[in-house]
Amino acid sequence: MLKKIIINNIVVLFFFTLKAFAFEENAKQLIQITTENAKKIAISSEITIQDKKNKIENIALNVVDVDGLARFTLGSHKKNLNDNQLKKYYKTFRVFFVKNISSRLQNYSNQNIMVTGAKKISQNYVLVNSKMISEKDNQKINIDWRVFKIKEKLVIRDLVVEGLSLAKTQREEINSIIATKGFDGLISNLNDYISKN
Repeated sequence: MLKKIIINNIVVLFFFTLKAFAFEENAKQLIQITTENAKKIAISSEITIQDKKNKIENIALNVVDVDGLARFTLGSHKKNLNDNQLKKYYKTFRVFFVKNISSRLQNYSNQNIMVTGAKKISQNYVLVNSKMISEKDNQKINIDWRVFKIKEKLVIRDLVVEGLSLAKTQREEINSIIATKGFDGLISNLNDYISKN
């Protein structure tokens, strides 16, 4: 009887270890495939700049939890906004986010992303480690990706570049604008950026 219980426990442990390993491997694969696809688009000489932007924006919307990021960036100001303001912000932030991602194409200079590892933090959160290596000068930058499982889909919620969280930086910027210009000022700022990109 005791032997049977031990065997059952080992089987259960092995099953959960396999699931955890699969989660980490899938998260690593998500980052590797996404960055490789983005690079192919960025360096292509057969695609117009506008088409490149559109393709990068579609990738971003598919792999990033933009709505979750929008909620996070509002911070404590969320409780002070009504439903209409929140809807307006989420809609505007979504467009702002993808424009912000695609506009970075102009500064792209043929870097490679190499996934170096992954660590499961919780049942639905894996931290994927990578290095961005410049082909020009071999400079290496550490980038960690916060990958979450939401309704069985893996999505990116944050990038941590050399220890600096981009989501937290974005939240600080947005909170600063709300504090000085109010909600309408924030929407105006976001729309101004969108119109220029």
